[in-house]
Amino acid sequence: MQAFRRSFSLSDMTPVTREILLSFWKVHILHHAASGPIYGLWLLNELAEHGHKLSPGTLYPILARMQRNGWLRATPGATARARRYLRITPAGQAVLEQLREFITQLHEEVVIGPNRRAPVCRGRRPAAREPKPGSGRRRA
Repeated sequence: MQAFRRSFSLSDMTPVTREILLSFWKVHILHHAASGPIYGLWLLNELAEHGHKLSPGTLYPILARMQRNGWLRATPGATARARRYLRITPAGQAVLEQLREFITQLHEEVVIGPNRRAPVCRGRRPAAREPKPGSGRRRA
């Protein structure tokens, strides 16, 4: 069975789609930075392999924001044009670990489905109930 692949380019994205994909891209970046040093051009190619065709004008502001948040740290190059390698910081590692838990739970609920997963919620979800006849509640 062939995996579904959708190519995402910024020109055909709605603002909602872009906002959601920005989060996925950040998780992907943290994941690879946790494995070793990364750099912008490599990330552009890596994301493109997954169907996400970002421009440098999209990726580099994301990386700068992740550095300002303290999740990535850049190693300065020897010259102004030299490649700058990015590494995950301890704060970025903590964020990634938390996101992995969230993603696992979300995957179990959204992709696998409620009938094939172990319960992750401790409390019961309140059932939607119709008012009992004669309970004094009137429908508008």
